Amino acid sequence: MNVRSLRVSALIAALSVGVLTGASCAVSGANTGTGSGASGPLGGFGQREERQRIGSFNNVQAVAVSRRYVFAAGSSGIAIYDRVMNSWLPPLTRDAGLTDQQITVLAGDPVEDALWLGVPGGVIMYRPLTEQLQRTIITGVPDLIAFDRGGAGGATGGATGVSTGDAIVRAGGEWTRISRVGIATPMMRPPTASALILPRTLNDLYTQFPTLRTQPSLLLRSQPSDRPLRAVQIISGAVSPERASEVWLGTAGDGLFRLDPAFMQSTPLPYGLMEPGVGALALAADGVWAAGLGQAFDRGGLSFVGSDLQRFRWIDGTISVPLVGVRGLSLVTRASRAWLGTDRGLVRVRLDGTQAMQAWGVLDGLPDERVLSVATRDDGVWAGTARGLVYVSDSSDSRNVRTRGVGVRLLDNMPVHALQFTGDTLWIGTEAGLMAIASPNGSVGGVVSRPVGNDPALRRAVRALAWSDTVLLAATDDAVLRLAPRGGVEPVRVDLLDVRQVGRVTKVAIDDRTMWVAGTDGVVIVSRRDGATRVLRVPGDLPGPVLDIAMNRDFLWLGTPQGLIRLRRRGDGGLP
Repeated sequence: MNVRSLRVSALIAALSVGVLTGASCAVSGANTGTGSGASGPLGGFGQREERQRIGSFNNVQAVAVSRRYVFAAGSSGIAIYDRVMNSWLPPLTRDAGLTDQQITVLAGDPVEDALWLGVPGGVIMYRPLTEQLQRTIITGVPDLIAFDRGGAGGATGGATGVSTGDAIVRAGGEWTRISRVGIATPMMRPPTASALILPRTLNDLYTQFPTLRTQPSLLLRSQPSDRPLRAVQIISGAVSPERASEVWLGTAGDGLFRLDPAFMQSTPLPYGLMEPGVGALALAADGVWAAGLGQAFDRGGLSFVGSDLQRFRWIDGTISVPLVGVRGLSLVTRASRAWLGTDRGLVRVRLDGTQAMQAWGVLDGLPDERVLSVATRDDGVWAGTARGLVYVSDSSDSRNVRTRGVGVRLLDNMPVHALQFTGDTLWIGTEAGLMAIASPNGSVGGVVSRPVGNDPALRRAVRALAWSDTVLLAATDDAVLRLAPRGGVEPVRVDLLDVRQVGRVTKVAIDDRTMWVAGTDGVVIVSRRDGATRVLRVPGDLPGPVLDIAMNRDFLWLGTPQGLIRLRRRGDGGLP
């Protein structure tokens, strides 16, 4: 059956990456992705550059190589690496209108820059250069995709002996030839092995390079002395069609590697997030840091994603500060440090070469293990917990065994959901409403006061805070207050933003151009210039609830349980 080629944005719904098993490219397991409803694979966005979704690709369960591209299949889709330009292309992700179909075989095209995917009842060919998907319907479930070698005794047994590199697919014991324009022709007899170009499996690589099986840790990475020892497990592999010395390996937990087996030299090529979901975000100078939801069983820590989606960095927890299974609740960066609030305490991460970590918990003086919010100063950090506010000094590297830098404690037994500095004033969003401390001191604290005013909204639980120039946003369960602080801690209420369209508010953000309100059901964008409003809804525009939000001049970053979303901003701060 000949099916015309369509743009990837129109047919990506046909892809559903399951869980690959074994050393081959076979895949099993049901799709667990969240579709995006009737709005299409890109929601309300017309181009892929306007909306990019980044998931977890630390477990590379299958690898395929074409003449130019490397395809690495993970739990979040298929990452695509351009080995000529040494750059990453937008991945194929499970974004929109997906079914329970699953990829059963994966093969790189030896003739052109394309990927062949086998799914129940069909074969899909994807050309990254033109972003085209071509689907051909066949009978059965494909378990092998090979390619016609041509010449005498070719796969079709034809008299011409001319090869077009057509795919030869085996499904349910039957063989089918699929041309490059999508025409499927049943084959009367099985092809001979000499007539086929067979993708090399991981077992083939083990046979040729025994060191991959016996000493994989020597080839793939060095083990930092302060990190937990983890066994390196190679679970997939492929060889470049024109370079026998270029081997691509997929690992369980360490991502993709390029290996030169002749010199035993490897290059790690991390892509995406260390963990599947995002619980907290913090801006960096040229990207964003993301903390996970603690859902991974093999790794846990921080992931850096560059704004250009070409640079990725993973920082694991240490032996003394394990982060596997730890959920990130809040994250801020300052200079070369990141402060991470988790469900198991406060963690300081050095972002320099040492990547050292230090943690504080209840035994160190925190009111509660659940650190819901953090706000930094040059000398330390204020941490809002589920049972009060506490100050932790950054000058302490555990010199003082008794206090470990933990200073004043305030608001005992009061959940502190949000913290925001405006100059010398620390604004506090608590379960009992909005509070503030003028010129807080980490050793003696300060006077906690309430804003002057009779507005009952200021006495409701404040879930999120954000500040820009002269405006402070305070989000409650049913509204977002736009406040104009004056005289230190005295705000004046300006207006009210309706938040019913985003469900339960999780975060707010503001800059000189726009205001953003994120919640369990979507995101509301409000222009500060003319008040124009736009709504991104779940699941039509976003794959799931928004747990955190970060933005710079060019991009908006959204953290969701389904991964990280990068949205390009227009000149006025809005979205295309």
